[in-house]
This record gives sequence, C-alpha cells and structure tokens, in this order.
Amino acid sequence: MATATAGAESTTTRTGFQVSKLFPSYLTGAILAVVGYFAGYYLIKSFVGPHLLAGTGTVPGNEPGDTYNFTEQALLWGFIFMAAGWFIGVGALKYVFTWLLGMKDPDHAEEMKLAGKDDGWIRYFRFTTDHKVVGIQYLVLVSLMLAVGGLLAMMIRTELIFPGARAFPTETYNTIVTMHGLLMIMATISMFIGPFGNFIVPIMIGARDMAFPRLNALSFAFLLISMAIFAFIPFVDMGQAGGAGGGVQTGWTLYGPLADQTGSGIIPLAVSVILAGVSSMLGAVNLITTVMAMRAPGMTYTRLPMFVWGIIASAILSALATSSFTVDLVMILLDRVYKTGFFIASTGGNATGVYLIGSNPMPGNGQTIPIGGNAWLSQNLFWFFGHPEVYLIVLPAFGWVMEVLPVFARKPLFGYKTGILGIMGVTVLSFLVWMHHEFVSGFLPELRGFYMATTEMISIPTGLVFLVAIGTLWRGKLWMTVPMLFALSFVWNFLIGGLTGVYLSDVPADIQLHGGMFVTAHFHFTFVGGALFGFFGAVYYWMPKMTGRMMDERLGQIAFWGMNIGFNVAFLSMLYVGLQGMPRRVADYDPAFATANFITSIFAYLLAASIVLYFYNIIVSWIAGEKAEANPWGAKTLEWQIPTPVPLENFEEIPVVTSGPYDYGEPVTAGSSTGAPGVQVAG
Repeated sequence: MATATAGAESTTTRTGFQVSKLFPSYLTGAILAVVGYFAGYYLIKSFVGPHLLAGTGTVPGNEPGDTYNFTEQALLWGFIFMAAGWFIGVGALKYVFTWLLGMKDPDHAEEMKLAGKDDGWIRYFRFTTDHKVVGIQYLVLVSLMLAVGGLLAMMIRTELIFPGARAFPTETYNTIVTMHGLLMIMATISMFIGPFGNFIVPIMIGARDMAFPRLNALSFAFLLISMAIFAFIPFVDMGQAGGAGGGVQTGWTLYGPLADQTGSGIIPLAVSVILAGVSSMLGAVNLITTVMAMRAPGMTYTRLPMFVWGIIASAILSALATSSFTVDLVMILLDRVYKTGFFIASTGGNATGVYLIGSNPMPGNGQTIPIGGNAWLSQNLFWFFGHPEVYLIVLPAFGWVMEVLPVFARKPLFGYKTGILGIMGVTVLSFLVWMHHEFVSGFLPELRGFYMATTEMISIPTGLVFLVAIGTLWRGKLWMTVPMLFALSFVWNFLIGGLTGVYLSDVPADIQLHGGMFVTAHFHFTFVGGALFGFFGAVYYWMPKMTGRMMDERLGQIAFWGMNIGFNVAFLSMLYVGLQGMPRRVADYDPAFATANFITSIFAYLLAASIVLYFYNIIVSWIAGEKAEANPWGAKTLEWQIPTPVPLENFEEIPVVTSGPYDYGEPVTAGSSTGAPGVQVAG
C-alpha cells in the first residue's frame, strides 16, 4: 500500500512539474494575447471613442459631414495590445525589466534553464534561448508560412486556369494576391536566416551560442505574433460596404495612396509586416555581432564557410533596408487611422496634399489647407527595401550553393575569395538599383540612365558567383545526392531569372514589359527556382544534424524532379504569355492568353504536389527516418565534426581552427583529431 501511494505521489509530482513548465510558455502568451486584443479593441471602441464623440459628430480634417469611425483605431490598438499581451505572457519582457531596475543578472544555471536544459519537448513551446531550439522553431514556422503561401498561390492559379473570373469575386482575388505576395516575402526572408542562421552558423564559426541569446528568442517571438495578426486579414471588414468582402486589395507593394483607399484589412496587414520587420532586424543585428565577435580561435574571415558569408551579407541588408519599409507602413497607418498627410490618394507625384476641413469643431469650415504629402514617397520607401530584399533572400542561397558544391564534387572550392567578392559586391550594389522599379512612374526621369547602368552592373558580381560554382564543378567527382540536385537546379533557375532581369533593367524594354506576367515569371525564377529550391536543398543537407535523421533519398529524388519540371514549364509558359502582353494582378484576361495560362496552372499543380511530397518526406523522416551519423556527407565544416544530437553548448572545449573548410584532396593535416584531410579541428 505504501508503495502504491509513493508511486502515485511521484507521478503527481512529475506531472505537476511538467505542467509548471507551461508558465510562462507560448500557451500563456496566447491567452494574454487574446485578452490584450479585446482589451485594446473595446477600450477604443466602447470608451475612448464615445467620449471623444460626445458633442461633435465629425472628424477634424475629414470631408464635411463625415462622422467619427473608431473601428480602425480600435483594430490598431487591439493588435498593439495583443502583441504586448503576447510578450508579457511568454516572459519575453522579464529580463528587460530586470536590467532596467538594476537587478542581479542571471547566473550560468539560470541561463541554462532559460536555454531549456532538461526541459524536453516543452522547450520548443517556450521562450527559449538555445540557438538550436530557436532554429527548429523557425524551421517549423517558416514551413507553415510557405505552406499557406503555396495554398494561396494555387488559389490564384485556379482562378487563372480559364478566362473569366469564376472561382472568386475579384475583390477576394485581389486579397489572395496581396496575402500570397507578402506572406511568401516574409517567409523567404526568414527561411535561411531563421532556421540555419540560428542553428548552423554559431556551430560553423565555433561558438557556443549566439551573441545575444535572449534577443534571439525575442526575434522569433516577434515573427510568431506577426503571423497570428496576419491571419486576421481576410476577416476584417467582411461583408461591410467598402470592405469588398474583407481583406486588402493593394497588391504586395502596399503603395500608400492605394493603402489609403482599400478595406480595413490594411490594419492587420501593416501591423503584421511591421512586427515581422522588427523580427528580421533583431535577428540580423544578432547574427552580425555573433560572426564578428564570437568566432573560434583561428577562424579568420578567410576561413569562414561560404554559407556564413551569405548569411552576413543577408543580415547587413536586413539591418539596413528593412527599416525603410517599416517607416512606410507606420506612415500608412497614421494616414489611415489618424488622418495625417504623408501619402494622399488625391495627389500624385510631387503635388502637395490638401484636406478639406469639415464642419464642427474645426475653424475654417469648407476651406482647404496644405498638409504636405507625396505619393512618390511611399513608392521610394518601399523599393529602397524591396530591391535589396531580393538579394536579402538570395544571398544565403548563393552561400549555400558554394558551401555544398565542394562537398559533393569532392574538390576544393574554386576561387574562395572570388566568391566572397561576388557576394559582397551584390550586397553593396543592391542599394543602388531600386529605382528601376519606378521607370514608368514618372519619378525623376533624368536618373533612369544611372539606375539602368547600376542594375545591369549587378550582374558582374553575380557572374563571379556563377564562375565559382562552375569552376568547382569542373572535373569534380560529382555525388548526385538530393542536396546536390537542388544546388544544380539553383544555378539553372537563377540564371534564367538573372537573364530576364537584364531586360527589365533596360528602360525601353522595361516600359513595354512593366506590369505584365513577364515580370511575375522573372521574379519567381529568382525567388522560387533560386532561393526557395536552395532552401529545400539546405533542409535536406542539414536535416541529419538538426534532427538526427536522414531524409528518404527516393522520395527526395521524386519530389525534386516533380518540382523542377512543374516549375520550369509553368513559369516558362508565364514568360511567354508576358511577352504576348498579358498584365499581372488580374482575375480575368483575354481568351488569347488562355492556352498559356492553362499550361501554367496545370504544371503549377504538379509543382505544388511535389512540394507536398517533399514536406511529407520531412515529417515522416523526422519521426521515423534512418538515424544519421555525425557526418553523413563527409563534409569538413565544424558543424559536422561534433556529435549528433548536438550538445547543449555545442563544444566541450572551444575549437581551434587550423585549416580552411574546403581542403578536399589535400594531405592529412598534422594534429587533426579526426584524421580527415584538411578538416577544421575541434579541440
């Protein structure tokens, strides 16, 4: 009897201990986020609004007769309170106040607890500072974002399979296009820096963690609440006049004058993207600092793996360019909610914005007053982010391709410093090309020649990356694994994306092609065939280290060929229909374009089915795949020289690096602990 009682008490204790780990956790964060949303929404809608409304009946600065409408103000503050409740609930603000109040810093034991030591699977559902846990969290979230974005893409192709808007109302279709574009941009921005920048890069450089572990966890928390708010978009304004069935119909560029006129879905969209931008900037600063300050002894800049260089370049772009779009969205919200005058729909170009002053309570009824505002400002703020963002997404894929080609060609990387020059050259020039997106806008036509030249010039450092890739492949003993196949497909697809981009950098050609399906096909060759396929290859390559399981090779091969055949036929057909003159962002089109659109949609379904198979491979392999060796690829970078699963602090002792990462075919390094030729030594 005593034994049974003791056993019951032990079970209760263990169960209670496990439940206690959920406080704080993402569960408590979700609860406080819901409470925060309703508190913020009804504070404005039911208390602040009626109080301000009493005795007036009009909005200062609006058209005469307009009544107060606090719905959008309530939505905005609801989402602000929702984010605040989330951060309080997950415990993200604890150490902020600890620092502000001058309290004792956490000791090593507390840091290990915060990193999830001995917490098991629950650590993946908490505010956890272990960079490997954060990397897995990012991998799962980004995969979900890509899945939803892909589903939206299939809805677009279903609408366009035949002429005639049949599947969705046009307003709903425009919302689908807007959500697909922005969700995929946010996903692709995070898909390398999030999972692999967090999990792999610190180990690659011989560090035990990121420079700012709590900032690392905070960046993921920002992205997670951002996606929760993003999910509100199609439901805001549902069924209301002017809401067009819910959502937002601006397209992914969100130009201010359009955002001033669309449905109230712009509120959750803008707040979501702002939070995702903050997440990106926090992660970028953390990665830059980590690589600069925490490299192992002997890990000089000329010994850094190429993937690290790609991540550094991407982080620089994220840290410097993302703030531009964030400011743009803040001003859009202020225009929309508080009637400021940054971007006025009724003015264009350099015209000065004016508002007609209404009746009560403002003086000067019926008069107009200048309030500034420039419609071009929004376009420039967006594209100052928007074109560096292309390379923010692609540069880690550049680095990954140059990382794996030596591994599977079994020879040293051809032109290591040339590859670095290519990556950093693209990084610098990417800030000098954004205005080619405005060739048809009428903005400063005298600068068209300069931006045409800089845009074409960026093909030079890009060409250096291709030179390194082809030189590495030349006379190599190719091992045609699934990661190698994705690396080779990147070279092919990005080449098409780059060549079609040259035409769009040329002013006369761009004026003819701008706003058409040719442009859509071009950037999908860059983003999907290039960066996204690079991500798929990177998941396959690092899956053994991140999960301890190998992915199924046969399923990987089938998924790869389905993706590439589906993608290339679909988007080559789209290039063709774009050259024939079909515009983009339309729910209906001339029957002359029907055949090409039918082909594009059918092969897009093949692409989608293959991606579903790829994710099925990930899930099944993660659960029950073949257990991986510590170094199944025979690679030489540091992450492959430590055990799998990776220890909490990565290395028992900080490694001393004695050689470069790509010395395949070199004599055995003296003193190598593994005896592998040219391996980076983990001491």
